[in-house]
Amino acid sequence: MYLKFFFSFVSLPLLSLLCFQVKAQEKSGIAFQTNAWAQVLEKARAEQKAVFLYAYTPACRYCRQMEKEVFPDQEVYTYYNATFVSYKINIEDGAEGTALAKKYGINAFPTYMYFNQLGEPLHQSGSGKSAADFLLDGKNAFNPQKALFSLKRKYETGDRSPALLFHYSNALYFYHQVDSPKEQVVGEYLATQKPQELTSEENLRYVFSKDLSFRSPATQFFLANQQLFIPLFGQEEVLQKAEKFITRTANTAGRTQDLALQQEVQQAVRSYFKDIQRLTSLAQLYYLGGKQEWLAYANATLAHGKRYASTDWRTLYETAIYLSYFSEDKEALAVGAQIMQQVTKTHQSYDNSYLQARLLQKAGNHQAALRVAQEALMLAKQQGEAIADAQNLIAELRKASNSSR
Repeated sequence: MYLKFFFSFVSLPLLSLLCFQVKAQEKSGIAFQTNAWAQVLEKARAEQKAVFLYAYTPACRYCRQMEKEVFPDQEVYTYYNATFVSYKINIEDGAEGTALAKKYGINAFPTYMYFNQLGEPLHQSGSGKSAADFLLDGKNAFNPQKALFSLKRKYETGDRSPALLFHYSNALYFYHQVDSPKEQVVGEYLATQKPQELTSEENLRYVFSKDLSFRSPATQFFLANQQLFIPLFGQEEVLQKAEKFITRTANTAGRTQDLALQQEVQQAVRSYFKDIQRLTSLAQLYYLGGKQEWLAYANATLAHGKRYASTDWRTLYETAIYLSYFSEDKEALAVGAQIMQQVTKTHQSYDNSYLQARLLQKAGNHQAALRVAQEALMLAKQQGEAIADAQNLIAELRKASNSSR
């Protein structure tokens, strides 16, 4: 009765508009299927559509970003819903997720895989990205010059043309399987380029986009020719990338007990950087961190901080975090607290003071830890931070102090 009464007062144009709005709301996003993978493939064959597989985990920050900002984009969902039967799966949940991860080598999140209607892989991509780039991924799946598995087949049948090597190495960026030939293909591409071609803008951007091992030709070319990249990317970004290669490789050398690799790192510092003393110090402390020699690592960082705390405070904070999580050596933890004291002199914040208090607590200096924890609580209130962690730490310290009396 009430429904009849309602419709008697709603004009036909308005009713059409309401229906359109409801329909639009229903389709405002990628239409992920909720049934099993085998049924998704059957549906794709029946509708003669390709398949889009979105692999995620609940803890993945970029997955949440894509679901909130990109999948609801109208241009994105219009294309994906018209082109693909889409399937969303939590790789950590259930046998099907485990099986798909194993079959397709999915070990980074988010991962986007594209299949033809027969279930054969066409393309693979991943990471958080813009709506435009994600839309391009879906279109690249049908482009033999950009689709990963099309390029892979050509490479495996012997194609070593510069164009193939260029596009294949770019497509391999998101191919995280252990047997990925990414470094080999990049090296083969660079070998096809004459010296004057290597310095073209296209090749400089190509090299800069690669994040390979220290010994790869791309990394060595970048380190030796940093000045060529500055006009394109800026001095600060180039220096940050170069230093990352040094510190990351030094850490790897320590972790693998590879003294020869560490010597190569030190040689690169002397050859390719102006601030030799600072980079040498950084390389040494990252090497010790890789070896997990916690006291030596802490002392090396403390010595580094005496000279470079204002510029390298994030490195000092990183050391303190590692000590807090992984070290049980009270002497190393006490040095970690000193490191954070260096940091707070120039970068006073709740996070920094709270970490210092935690290190003091683990080192057994409860009285000093309580004083710093109270300072952290005050900073939290001033800076609008959540105060629960600081309050809980203060309660723990007071309880420990009372029980020791």
